[in-house]
Amino acid sequence: GRATARILHHLGKNFGILGAAEKDSGHEVRRFGEEMLFMALRDHNTEAIKESGVQRIVTADPHAYNALKHDYKDVPPVEHISQVLAREARAGNLQFKPVESEDRVYAYHDPCYLGRHNQVYDDPRDVIDSIPGLNRVEMQRSRDRSFCCGGGGLMLFYEPKEEQRMGVVRVRMAADAGANVIVTACPFCMVNIEDAIKVAGMEGKMSVLDLTELVDQHLVREVAEETEKLETATCGG
Repeated sequence: GRATARILHHLGKNFGILGAAEKDSGHEVRRFGEEMLFMALRDHNTEAIKESGVQRIVTADPHAYNALKHDYKDVPPVEHISQVLAREARAGNLQFKPVESEDRVYAYHDPCYLGRHNQVYDDPRDVIDSIPGLNRVEMQRSRDRSFCCGGGGLMLFYEPKEEQRMGVVRVRMAADAGANVIVTACPFCMVNIEDAIKVAGMEGKMSVLDLTELVDQHLVREVAEETEKLETATCGG
């Protein structure tokens, strides 16, 4: 969330959050079959969004993106943050520093509700590939044939009976592709892949980053912006 805010600030976007007025999107609630609870969440959020007067909605959560896009009505257009980043990068509004370590090999994991459900495949990859010197590989299962992180919709809320966790299988797919950094664009995937790396015994060998974190790390900022950040960090130290 902080990385997303820093990027939007860097781009000069006039943005805000609903704060305490925002409730869960209801995406998983609806898929559990709790239609009445979903309707209550949807109606509350819709009213809060309209009262804020916003003209566009940006989210970093593919599940919320899917709900806002397909399950809500009468709300402003919604985009996933990867779509915003790709558009700004193509327009030349995002400049990136080269990667510092040539030992890092990156693989992008397609979140189910961003990829298969909404066909957003190219935008995240275009953003990653905009970073000079970054070495990206594709896993065997990717794009419309991608493999779930193990959280897929409702699986965060119960313990499936399986010989090997899906997240562990996915992490090993990345390793088989030669990657040691997995980039994703979903908070559900982040949680599951972080856990899967530990379960697979690959701590120190594999890491996971959100797309916005990767962009935030490599973003070329103006000198004044860097100075302001330094002063804020050292104030009272």
